[in-house]
Amino acid sequence: MPVSLMPEKNTQRVSPESYGDYPERYQTILKDYLQNNLLNHEDAKVEFINKPAKISIRQMGTVYNGYRLCLSINSRNSKSIYSGYKTHLFLINDSKVELHLYDSGLLRIPFELCVDTNEANSIYLKEIPDDVEEILLDEMDTIDLNKDLETKEIDQVNIYISCKINNNERTFFFNDSKKILIESVGIDEIALSDIKFSTTHILGYKNEEEILINRVSGSISIAQDADTIMNGSCILLDKKKF
Repeated sequence: MPVSLMPEKNTQRVSPESYGDYPERYQTILKDYLQNNLLNHEDAKVEFINKPAKISIRQMGTVYNGYRLCLSINSRNSKSIYSGYKTHLFLINDSKVELHLYDSGLLRIPFELCVDTNEANSIYLKEIPDDVEEILLDEMDTIDLNKDLETKEIDQVNIYISCKINNNERTFFFNDSKKILIESVGIDEIALSDIKFSTTHILGYKNEEEILINRVSGSISIAQDADTIMNGSCILLDKKKF
């Protein structure tokens, strides 16, 4: 993908007033925006990835300043079929959406623009509840994002997952405490590089592949280049079978 198309953090100095006021009503702002801009918004499902945070983004030569929010949205396409969860990035400045980008195949939202890594907030994949409540667009006003996940002592063990991508099965295991993500290929174990863990995602690289695992939805995305992005789903394995 041409570098000019990819959004990235602006590293130049930005004045504090450039970000605008904190969007207290950000849920309503995004709800109104999506109702006016999202196809088949009536039964679109949304998942908040984060809360508003100041950011400066450079996109196609233009710098946008404001408060960033990322949502994972699953909406129906023109054939009324759910097309799967896609990451949407919004930039709000003074209660107005100044920038809206989403994973479209031609454009990919970089991991670091949506996820603030904080080890203190990390949990294990096996600690995620089996039943995750889906939120409809019309219910966004009542979401309580201040609920803290209950934490408890857990063993520092390897977590195994089996993922299906384009009818091919791939097996991974990871360990937060050791900061490793490994793919098992036959009897070989191939360690991924540049591993990043967050509360919601795991990111790693294997040769030319960028592998992104959503710890909340169980989805997996593998990008080989801008035009080749494969999506799939993963299931959690309690342990090795033998």
